[in-house]
Amino acid sequence: MAQTQAARGWRRIALPASIVLNIFFVALIGGHLLHGRPAIAPYANPLARALANAEASLSPSDAAAFRQVMQRDAPHFADAAKQLAASRRAVAQQIAAEPFNADAVHQALTRWQMALNNFFDAFSKPLVDALAKVSPDGRRRLIAERQAVRSGTAPTP
Repeated sequence: MAQTQAARGWRRIALPASIVLNIFFVALIGGHLLHGRPAIAPYANPLARALANAEASLSPSDAAAFRQVMQRDAPHFADAAKQLAASRRAVAQQIAAEPFNADAVHQALTRWQMALNNFFDAFSKPLVDALAKVSPDGRRRLIAERQAVRSGTAPTP
């Protein structure tokens, strides 16, 4: 008899808790959709986050034009971005390696710098082309958003 009362008590708590959690998750997802920011997983690469944040700062028409150019040209800079991420991971691995090998860290940093230069070369033309499709007001918004992020005054998403 005690077990049936305990089971009923558990069900009385579990059902309302489940409903409340479901409502919370629906509100959370709905808030992200209504806010207009693209959903980017927290583990997504920094480039994807930066592009999503740029799009979120723009008007819908500017964001669409910016996205269209960046997606069109993604094959040109995607490999360079992958190489940059891999070289960054290699630096971290060398720094954490035991025993510490200063020469290996230096070589990894050199490869990271070369990968960064390669990425910058591959990414700059598509970025300039995408910015050319954005209105003057949109470009001013991007600059203001970037300055706010750097100064620490940007609102959190």
